[in-house]
Amino acid sequence: MDLQQLVKLWQQGRAAIRVGLFCSFLTCLAGTLLNAFLDGQLYAFDPAGLMRRLIVGYAGSATVVVAAFPFLARSQQRPDDST
Repeated sequence: MDLQQLVKLWQQGRAAIRVGLFCSFLTCLAGTLLNAFLDGQLYAFDPAGLMRRLIVGYAGSATVVVAAFPFLARSQQRPDDST
């Protein structure tokens, strides 16, 4: 598969990116708060610490969403049944 076909495939599935970014933000936010709660230390709820955890976690999840979701969404579509 050459670069042009790869870009075309990515563009066909890019509709999943917006929803994926929003959902991954919500998941990352919940995970960050749960991680701080389970840490059990008072410093875990420091706003700077929470923001650092949230930024690092969301950067990783956003990378996965942008890189993989368009290809996953494209593979989930069913071919047309033209009989």
